[in-house]
Amino acid sequence: MLNLNITSETSKLEAVIIHEPGPEVENMTPATAKRALYSDILNLSIAGKEYGQFKGILEQICRVYEIKDLLHETLSIPEARNQIIRELTDYIQDEKLVLQLESLTNVELCRQIIEGIPLIQQTLTNFLNKNRHHISPLHNIFFTRDSSFVIGNTVFISAMAKKIREPEAILMKTLFTYHPEFSCNNVIDLTDNLKGVNETLTIEGGDVLVLNDNTLIIGIGARTSAGGVDHFIREVIHCTSVKNILIQELPDDPESFIHLDMVFTLLNNNECMIYDPLILGENKYHTVLMEIDNKSVTKIEYVDNLLQGLKITGKEFYPVSCGGSKHMLQEREQWHSGANFLAFEHGKLIGYDRNVYTAQELNTAGYEVITAQDVIDKKKSYKDYEKVLITVEGAELSRGGGGARCMTMPVRRE
Repeated sequence: MLNLNITSETSKLEAVIIHEPGPEVENMTPATAKRALYSDILNLSIAGKEYGQFKGILEQICRVYEIKDLLHETLSIPEARNQIIRELTDYIQDEKLVLQLESLTNVELCRQIIEGIPLIQQTLTNFLNKNRHHISPLHNIFFTRDSSFVIGNTVFISAMAKKIREPEAILMKTLFTYHPEFSCNNVIDLTDNLKGVNETLTIEGGDVLVLNDNTLIIGIGARTSAGGVDHFIREVIHCTSVKNILIQELPDDPESFIHLDMVFTLLNNNECMIYDPLILGENKYHTVLMEIDNKSVTKIEYVDNLLQGLKITGKEFYPVSCGGSKHMLQEREQWHSGANFLAFEHGKLIGYDRNVYTAQELNTAGYEVITAQDVIDKKKSYKDYEKVLITVEGAELSRGGGGARCMTMPVRRE
């Protein structure tokens, strides 16, 4: 069994959950892309090749768990199988789905949960329905960061902002509750007591960054609400030693600002990647510092920006600017996840190769820039550098709306 441990964004990564994009990405048309939360449809053959590079690097770094493998193994547990069928049935509020799903083998049930649960064509209503699925394909499931997240040794199941993504959270709750690799860990479902009460209380993993044992950084905007953060705080203060929570307001649009980690990620103990116009520029989006003592919020105040707030908590960070110093390049590269990095050790990063000006900024800050393919082919080793950026081909993957941090759900760091 794996003992979960996440008390940092940048310490050595030991285990991560991912999902390699599959047919669920192709089960989308231009007409359904917007509903699936995409601005375009992806070419799976190209995206798969790029993801293969990404996965190849992760497999050299740490233990890698694939969601579909975990799900198939979990479905062999009768209680887990019954639970996920019941929760998916409740999700669409159609009791007829129970019999449909119960008739499937574990292999087929696993496939359909991820690739889409079809409407059975036995009625005229279903036959004429333009939506061919009871439950849509999990188009976004390769962004494993969002539907659950770990703080300390506790898993939090996200309260998703978009209904189409709720099955991802149901799936992750099932894995963490029943799979023998994780089942003895603490699991808190942030949707408990919210169903049918207040759908505006939302929080997703892309908006939650763990600085250290004492400090969290959270974004509020299109996917995480202020009420969702309040609800989360009531839970997190009882199972962690958190003392400070920094809150950053985000624009509701464009869609590239979907989560905090699209404008701000931590690179090591004293450096961070920022989208300068939002994090340090003059704008209407506030930064708030909340202080916690004796399991309750004792102080809330505005601060100038995230860097000032971090300094107040005792951590000073040097910012590296996504896209460099020119505003147009900052906008272009942030749009394609230029601020979204996964740190797998202090100062050792994975990001997309298309964001060349951001890579240049990192290089100026002392990061050696090497390609994922060179690492896979053993022409270069990330172990030879104190600070390094490994670039993954991402022309297609980036069009899905997320980067290296979005595509990983760390469950254990050193």
